[in-house]
Amino acid sequence: MSTILIVDDAPAGREAIAKWLQKEGFETFTARNGAEGLVRLKETKPDLILLDHMMPEVDGLTFLAGIRRFPKWKTIPVIMMTGMKDSSHHRKAETLNVSAYLVKNEFTLPDLRKCIDKYLGSGQPAPAMAAPTPAPHPAI
Repeated sequence: MSTILIVDDAPAGREAIAKWLQKEGFETFTARNGAEGLVRLKETKPDLILLDHMMPEVDGLTFLAGIRRFPKWKTIPVIMMTGMKDSSHHRKAETLNVSAYLVKNEFTLPDLRKCIDKYLGSGQPAPAMAAPTPAPHPAI
């Protein structure tokens, strides 16, 4: 079972996504901000992180910059879910090796599921829909 850490200061959204992911077969852990996220990261060793941008204490980009300095966390896929449409924030997230950047209210749960499946591989097939088979790489 894959583990997902959800770091978001909005309790309703954070808990709704956690419950939905649990129904989808994932183990979830949550944190209210980047500082709490770091504590949870040390405790859980997640396979993927869903990360909000704007949070009190430690924001998403600061959290992301912090974890990318450590080899053991450098390769954890991070999907940033934010209300920030500003391209400068998106570019900053890309420099910190964010895996995907989703704008809140512009994606659906099936969109989020496809994005998660992209980074976790086929170990967690969606119960209601099969993940598309990727086309072979031209060099193969």
